Amino acid sequence: MKKKTAAMVLAALMAFSMTACGNGSTQKEDDSTAADQETTEATETADNTAADDTASGDETVELHWLNKCESDVEAQIWQQVADLVHEKYPNITVTIENTDWTSYWTKLPVELASGNAPDLIYMHFSRASDYTNSMLSISDYIEKDEDINIDDFYSGILDSFIFDDQVYALPYDFGPYIMYYNKDLFDKYGVEYPDENTTWEEFKDKCKQLTQDGNYGTVFASSLDYYDPQVLSLGGEIINEKGEFDITGDKTTAALQSLADLINVDKVAPKIADTANTVWNWEQFEGGNIGMLIDGPWTVTNVVNYCDFNVGYSIIPKAEKQVTTINGSALAVTSESKHPKEAYQALEVLTSPEAQKLLAENGRALPSRDSVRDYYYESTSEQEGLEDAIKKSIEIGMPYYVTKKYSEVSTVFNSGMDTVWAGEVSAEDAAKDIQAQVDMILQ
Repeated sequence: MKKKTAAMVLAALMAFSMTACGNGSTQKEDDSTAADQETTEATETADNTAADDTASGDETVELHWLNKCESDVEAQIWQQVADLVHEKYPNITVTIENTDWTSYWTKLPVELASGNAPDLIYMHFSRASDYTNSMLSISDYIEKDEDINIDDFYSGILDSFIFDDQVYALPYDFGPYIMYYNKDLFDKYGVEYPDENTTWEEFKDKCKQLTQDGNYGTVFASSLDYYDPQVLSLGGEIINEKGEFDITGDKTTAALQSLADLINVDKVAPKIADTANTVWNWEQFEGGNIGMLIDGPWTVTNVVNYCDFNVGYSIIPKAEKQVTTINGSALAVTSESKHPKEAYQALEVLTSPEAQKLLAENGRALPSRDSVRDYYYESTSEQEGLEDAIKKSIEIGMPYYVTKKYSEVSTVFNSGMDTVWAGEVSAEDAAKDIQAQVDMILQ
């Protein structure tokens, strides 16, 4: 699987353009000959138009967008973004179908196989390689689009949606996992706030000081995304840069066990009550009785709208290393869309500077576009320490590596780890069983 930077994509597209240029016409003296020439040119133009450009510019088109969304507030923001499409293209209306993360990855393959697939879909970088057959390559559209500046996208996340030199999706956000903390809870118990120099041992000590009166120092969710930064900082590695999955190493099992011990031995984190809910940890945090949480910049909109306490921000505690992961999300046109031209037009608007500015101003996304990223920092300036935490986390950040068939692999891993979080099985024993299952999937 070959990926390339945005600059390389443009180079390839320019080469394509040189081979695809049409010829000019010569004026004829005879009117009927001129008419014939115009007819010929029109035919040639139609032939040179992408075969999937099936609708004229003024045909009324309704596009179905299957989207990942976690709250009513977020849904309202996405509707504002969708409305931008109709403002630019009055003949196009985008209807959103929102669903949460867990349900989305169950619903998506069903809708794609239904014979009535959505025109637009949400796509996470970790799942993109599993859906290349379901996403339409938009490279040709990008090459012809005079309005889009592909170099404006942060290449570190755009590259995640490029396969075999073809662009399959445009990202609207990216970001490193950072630490959120409840400043009111820290103040209540006189605990010093975490900062960039906080070590793993100091983090655990803070957790212990905060765990009283029904409050807990930290919280987990049964999704690898949220705790992989801590595993990496503790010296473990679940998936390496080659996409190889191996969790049986001593450092990896020790790191996983250390995290599980925070729940079952130190008891500074609550038992995971809803393992199917990947935002269960956030729901606990917004309730006000959790000291520290790991999440991405995209969740700040929930701080603004749901947290009735003061929130602070820092970076991942320092252990053997100090590292975090960077990932992001995108939107794509499905290969089965009956209106691919209009779907691309909508996609360009949905990921445009104007749309990303709107997301940024609502704290929903750290824009993937360089040109509007500062709007996020400006709109969240009241969130003290957030900009500093994000920028420092980008400095210590690394890509979130994934395997082939990552959807299946992550499901097996998360399910297998549930018994570890519950304190029923050691990380070492669970790792052996999980590894065996994953090996079968990837063989």
